[in-house]
Amino acid sequence: MKLSQSRRGFFLAVVAGICLFPSISKAANIIVGTGSDTSYLVLQSTNLGIRTYEVHYTYNSGTSQDGFTLLSQVLSADSFLTAGLVNFGSVLAPNYFVNSFTFSSITETSVSSSPYVPYWAHWVSGGEAGFPSASTVSAGTWSSGSGISSPYRFIAPGSWDALYYSDGSSLPSVAPIPEVSSTLLGVIGTLVIFRRRRNS
Repeated sequence: MKLSQSRRGFFLAVVAGICLFPSISKAANIIVGTGSDTSYLVLQSTNLGIRTYEVHYTYNSGTSQDGFTLLSQVLSADSFLTAGLVNFGSVLAPNYFVNSFTFSSITETSVSSSPYVPYWAHWVSGGEAGFPSASTVSAGTWSSGSGISSPYRFIAPGSWDALYYSDGSSLPSVAPIPEVSSTLLGVIGTLVIFRRRRNS
């Protein structure tokens, strides 16, 4: 059974709406930085709530753009937010972990005695991460991070980092949505235009 023109249009609109839904759900992002590329930084805790920063920058594969790059831009743009960092590496090869965040005079600090929870657990999606050396991380799902700075974390366009004040066993509440949805929308739009031209 062939779909009528109006049903076909309705079907394509529904498919486009489903693809657009992730973009709509990101509408409350806090936009910082400038540049043609985008990565995301999520901060989550009881006092902070969930804050998703859409960080714009210009990607350069020859440099050490890392989670620290994202955090630095966020801290520069958000005057209500400060962070306390611990370096488990060296001056030349830092390995930064977030020890605390203060937001509007409320501070949440990683617990420094056993059982060491809650703490600012690091999660990643896309780009590269790992210890002792970084490797490609799957996009669209969260993986445990190994520190926010290179050589243990490298961002890439569309990558996500999250810092979640928790016991480290729960994934962040925000899904790391790959930027494929906008590409898919473009493909659907192109198909609709070609279909209309063919039927005219």
